[in-house]
Formats: sequence, structure tokens, C-alpha cells
Amino acid sequence: MNKIDWLTGTYLTVGDYQIPCASYIVDGYNQGSGIKRNSKLKLMLKRAIWHLWKLRDDLLVDGFIELEIGKLINRYIVKDSVFLDIGCGDMSLRRFVPSDLWYNALDFELSDFHIIRVLGGKQNVNIVLASATEMPVPSSTVSLIVSTECFYHIPEIEKAIQEIYRIATPDATVICSISNGYCHKYVKKGPFSGHINNWTYKGFIEYMKSHHFEFVEGFMKGRWVPFPLWITKTSYQLPLSSKSEYHNTNFFYVFRASK
Repeated sequence: MNKIDWLTGTYLTVGDYQIPCASYIVDGYNQGSGIKRNSKLKLMLKRAIWHLWKLRDDLLVDGFIELEIGKLINRYIVKDSVFLDIGCGDMSLRRFVPSDLWYNALDFELSDFHIIRVLGGKQNVNIVLASATEMPVPSSTVSLIVSTECFYHIPEIEKAIQEIYRIATPDATVICSISNGYCHKYVKKGPFSGHINNWTYKGFIEYMKSHHFEFVEGFMKGRWVPFPLWITKTSYQLPLSSKSEYHNTNFFYVFRASK
């Protein structure tokens, strides 16, 4: 069975859905927790513009990150994989999970808009509100763990990585992306307030190795387009790779749990 049985008896109501929620959940760094509620008017507006907004992001902002992670998911997922998306956000990664598998996903804050949008579809979706530092997941149960642009936000990153190791099956695959906090973009724009943890490309490999995760493969990608801040504060990036680490905005990795 590849549906995770969440270890929590607490639920929050969103429309017609009961969303499992860890009883201990607290606000994250510069972020709330639980359900982000929208008024009826905002829900209507978001439904109207969501596809256009998503298309803009996919083409010009960070869509290449999802696509690269999606390629890695397709490479490593198998018919009996137990999949978990940590820091799932709008749950866009679910499209890379085969329809006969459960898309298990975890975050400590989710928008009611995305919950209704995703659970109203036909795919098997199983979500929980919880922190990556204390996941309501049985030990040694998840064989494919994925996290995009999440690790650098977590103040207690040590606990999160230990939790990932705890829930991982022997030889589980961990696929992740992290921002390059030392790249050209942040030197020019200034540090992003959400960046708590920063690593070099090799530095993160060594960090994961010290927590019993074997490096399998990885690469760097993302070329920042330096628009002046008076035009836009949004960071536009192209899906290009550079030989210089300094000019790549994102790092991509695959690890294997050594247990």
C-alpha cells in the first residue's frame, strides 16, 4: 500500500474535506501554519487567474525547477514506490506521480484554494498539515522522498534531516532542490529574508553525507535575468546551466538513504 497512514487524529475542515493536521503544528519562519483561508471573492478571483499565473511562473520564474524535479521523479519512481512531497506548496509535483500511485504530501501551511483545487481532481491525493521537523509518518515507510526549495527555509534543519532519515526505508531515494544563496542573483539583489540555511553545491553533498545520505547524482541550473527592482521584485530566471556555480540559481540532487 503506497498511501501513508498519517499518525494524527486531528482534522481541519476545508469545504467538503477533512484535512489531517498534527496537533503540535506551529507557525513557520515568516509564515503561518494550518489553513490559509480566502474569502469567497478571493477564491473566485484565484480560480479565474490561476492558470495564467501558473503559466507565467512556469515559463519565466521557477517552472524549470518543477520540470527538472519531475524528470528525476520519473527516473526513480517505481510501481511500488511510497512517495512523499515535503513542503508541497501548491502540490504541482503531483502531475509527475503515476495515477495508480498515491501522491502523499506534507506542509505546515496550505491554501484552501489549492486544497479544494487538488482534492477535487481524480488523482489519489493524501495530504497532511505538519512540520518537516516532526512528521506524523511511521518510521521506515517512505521509499521516494521529494522536496523542492524547502530546506533553506527550515530553522531546525538538523531535526528535519533526521526526520527524513527516520521515515526513509533502507536505500530510499531523496530528490531535492535548493537555492544557491551565494549566486549572482543574491549578491546583486541582496539576501532573501527566507534564506536561513545556505550551502555551496559540494557543501550540501557533504552535509547530507554526514547525515547518512549517499550522493547519487546532481547538477546546477537557472540563469537569473537582472531586471531593475523598480520594474519588478519578482526574480525571473531562465532554464540555463552555467559552468560557474556563481551563475546558477539552483542546485538539484539525488541521494540514497544509507540504512
